[in-house]
Parts: sequence; structure tokens; C-alpha cells
Amino acid sequence: MGDAEMRKAELHRKLLNRAEQWKERGIGLLFVAALMWGYVAWQLLMPGGGFSGGGGCDGLLFEKQTSGDGTVTRCFAGRPWPRLLGVLGLSVPVSIMGAALYTKASVTMLLSHHAMALTEDRR
Repeated sequence: MGDAEMRKAELHRKLLNRAEQWKERGIGLLFVAALMWGYVAWQLLMPGGGFSGGGGCDGLLFEKQTSGDGTVTRCFAGRPWPRLLGVLGLSVPVSIMGAALYTKASVTMLLSHHAMALTEDRR
């Protein structure tokens, strides 16, 4: 194996290691985004907003927003809407970054393997 081939193999290995790190970070960010979505789903579906203990209130998706006379019900008014919207809003860039890193890593790995295969065929 010549010096040029050793250098090419070393560069290929470094690129694959870097791509693997990007892939792991992307998976981690996607996992964090999934946890955020799970938290919001928990708050929307569980009675009393999940852990907060709602005192007889149904889940956010199942309770009535207004009473018969048009006033907002006590259960609906006491919900943490700004926090839920904030978590949902924050999950969007986290999801985008996770998907971008994962895609970047996958494409880098495929192209690196493809380039190595093409250069080996030329010998």
C-alpha cells in the first residue's frame, strides 16, 4: 500500500468518524424534540394537565372551553397555554436541526463510500 493510498484511507476514516458524530447529534436532537412533543401531548390528553392535578378537569382536548352562558370555564382558563406553545415553538428548530444533521451525515457517508468505490475501480 503506497503513501497516497494510506493518506486517502486516513481521510476517508476521518470523514466517516465526523459523519458518525453528526448522525449521533442529529438523533439526539430528534429525541429531544420527541420528548417535547410527548410533554405537550401529555398535557393535552391527561386530566388536569398531567402532573399538575386539575381537580376534576378533563384533558385539554376533551374539556369545554366555555360554559353555557359564554364565559370561559375555570379549568380551561387555568391551563398553561403559553408554556405549551413555547415548548411547541422550541421543538420546531430542534427538529429541523436534528433532521438536517442526520441527513448531512447520511449523505456524507454515502458519498464518501461512493467516492472510495470509484477511485478503487480506476486502479
